[in-house]
Amino acid sequence: MIAALFFITLTGYEIMKRVDSISVPKTSQSSVRMIIKKEGETRERKLVIYTKEEGNKRLSATKFLEPADVRGTAFLQISSDGNTQQFLYLSSLKKTRRIAGGQKKTSFMGSEITYEDLERKNPDDYEHKLLKEDEELYVVESVPKKGIESQYSKAISYIRKSDFFVIKTELFSSDGKVVKIIENVPGNVEKYLVPLKTKVRNIQNGNETEMIVDEMKVDIPVESKYFSESLLGTW
Repeated sequence: MIAALFFITLTGYEIMKRVDSISVPKTSQSSVRMIIKKEGETRERKLVIYTKEEGNKRLSATKFLEPADVRGTAFLQISSDGNTQQFLYLSSLKKTRRIAGGQKKTSFMGSEITYEDLERKNPDDYEHKLLKEDEELYVVESVPKKGIESQYSKAISYIRKSDFFVIKTELFSSDGKVVKIIENVPGNVEKYLVPLKTKVRNIQNGNETEMIVDEMKVDIPVESKYFSESLLGTW
């Protein structure tokens, strides 16, 4: 008897839902270096990032430690039900401001990363199409639905079949040109698969930004004060 083989092909939407549902730590604390390569110069910044997951809500708080000109600057992101709120505390002004509207297209702390790049993307906000696949990768095109504001006309994601980890994303401008490439290097931290290095390359100006995780602790006690807008500049 010859056994029949059935291959189930996932749709682009199903693939991106799997990507969005990858298990993340309930809490974490990471020591991170941001390396900015711009106009032939290299600058390095050190920061600490705290995260917390509460049901469908994901919280992330970042504080810059070095160098002196950015020390004390803090960033808070709250993602829930497909919506993302972002707040930036500027230590030089001792003031917190909300990042909204056109500000999300601007650079995060002088890097090639924009505030929009940092947002958790809701798969339901995009039309997804599986462009191709091989033994190792899915390649999925994601186009913002009508009414969804974005600085990008589309994104093409390269996703490992084995674990639905996104190893590369190409971001396109309205004229159909690639403007930015984001590459992730994964690492296993206990039972979690997380990016330990992210490189963002701006194709238009040739600049790069790398985010390198030097140390990550997961599922540890994390104080609630880190995720409070009113306390953002106090810790």
